[in-house]
Amino acid sequence: LRKEPKRPHVRIGEVFLSPSRGTNVGEIENALRTEAARLGADAAVVVRDRTRRVGTIVSGGWWVRHHQPVYARKIIAVAIRYEGR
Repeated sequence: LRKEPKRPHVRIGEVFLSPSRGTNVGEIENALRTEAARLGADAAVVVRDRTRRVGTIVSGGWWVRHHQPVYARKIIAVAIRYEGR
């Protein structure tokens, strides 16, 4: 889910995912669903999906250095369980 549902629910945990480059949406959704289910959740609500700089690769010799940024995608979801099921 991308939005918090209106149906009554309780938050039971968080799921963190760092997919590799080229991972398709179906695989990401399946991984979120699986991890949320391990916590006993009925659904996972994505609260953050960002690509950010996580480091720098430095190469070259003493006098000439090259800096290359390293980026990674981080996804955070809240695992929820519906009330009254």
